[in-house]
Amino acid sequence: MNLSSSSIDRTKIPLSKLVLPMFVENIIRTSLMSVDQLMLYAYSEKAVAAISVVSQMAFFIQLIYMMVTMGASIHISQNLGAGNRKEAGLICLGSFVLIGILSTVLSFFVFLFAAPILRLFPLETKVYEYAWQFLTIYGCGSIFMALNIVQAAILRSYGHPKDPMAVNAIALAFTIGGNALCLFGPFGFPIFGVIGVAIVTVISQFIALWIMGSRIQKHKDIEIPFQKIREVPKYIYRKILEVGIPTAGENISYNTSQIFITSMIASLGTDSLAAYSLVITLSRYVFISGVSIGMGTQIKVGYFVGSGQYEEAQKRVYRYFSCGIAISIALVILLNIFKQPVLAFFTQNPQITAIASAVFLVSLVLEPGRNLNTIITPGLKGAGDVRFPVIIGIFSMWFVGVGCAYLFGIRLGLGLIGVWIGMAADEWLRGLLMLSRWYSGAWKNKSLVK
Repeated sequence: MNLSSSSIDRTKIPLSKLVLPMFVENIIRTSLMSVDQLMLYAYSEKAVAAISVVSQMAFFIQLIYMMVTMGASIHISQNLGAGNRKEAGLICLGSFVLIGILSTVLSFFVFLFAAPILRLFPLETKVYEYAWQFLTIYGCGSIFMALNIVQAAILRSYGHPKDPMAVNAIALAFTIGGNALCLFGPFGFPIFGVIGVAIVTVISQFIALWIMGSRIQKHKDIEIPFQKIREVPKYIYRKILEVGIPTAGENISYNTSQIFITSMIASLGTDSLAAYSLVITLSRYVFISGVSIGMGTQIKVGYFVGSGQYEEAQKRVYRYFSCGIAISIALVILLNIFKQPVLAFFTQNPQITAIASAVFLVSLVLEPGRNLNTIITPGLKGAGDVRFPVIIGIFSMWFVGVGCAYLFGIRLGLGLIGVWIGMAADEWLRGLLMLSRWYSGAWKNKSLVK
């Protein structure tokens, strides 16, 4: 099958051809964050605590950009499924314009308000200093990341996920080398610390931006009329945002709730915050398979809905979910079996190790529930059913997730274990409601194309 052909029936693309490259890409992206944290552990545990706070905000910045890319990718996949190639190209063009404007505004915002935002957290002086350094540089240079997110979304929506995978591999190699130079100063190189790590992150995104753009130009089935960049019809922007804002809203709500939870954890002390950073870092390797399958599910459902194959979409999503939850359960069991040597690789602090080890036991319950949200929810979004996940998400994440995390973790004194119990309750309630929505078939009348 020639993926470069503009006449390709994308509903025939196997899920594995979408998911496997995205799985590798997500592993690479997770490894980028893990490499930063592993090297920072050798540099300073206070730097690790700072990055654990900033990582929530950095992800929040990404989610704001994904407000555009999510709306664009759902429209692109449905239009490709329906054979509307010119409309898909206009949506790609509109997403470039929107993301350029949004990233410029957000860069100025971070520059002006990074300090007051970080003062909302009860951080030690040195932890605050590191956090401010990284967030300011990362946020101001995030325009490169924003354009990268758009380009990667376009390539995946057209069925070319191998390109973002390869580009991120290059970015990983650059990040590892750059971090080593900035943190440890081999061969007499100056030690720049956290500032250097942030600069390396921005430069790696610039390099990825240039390579990703060249890959889009090489795929003849991606027809973006750049010569019309000043003539994009206003309805294109409206279509992207009408889907993108509520679609990203569910993710933004989740990340905002996590920032509040991180603030709670910070009040428990630096050991708990460092343990939280470790647990999140290692847990990503568990739920990354579900996230990857969910990304592929959203694209495939878009193709099926665009071509009017609703029953096929419904059956496929059940199949994809069954595969995802089996993989997740196996991985979280393996993590618990080998958690002691894995944790010892990151830290020799017995208090951090004890906290993280206990939290991983709760993950045996949390991770299967998370799969409901990482796979079923993208299926709903791919079908154009974008408002239901937002409504349910806001309620569950805040009243159940944050509420129970505070109740068990702070009020009842269970610490990070109690926080994880609250997060598990949220994942299961929200996930079961998403599954019920998919089973009802209410999403079948939410198609974005005729």
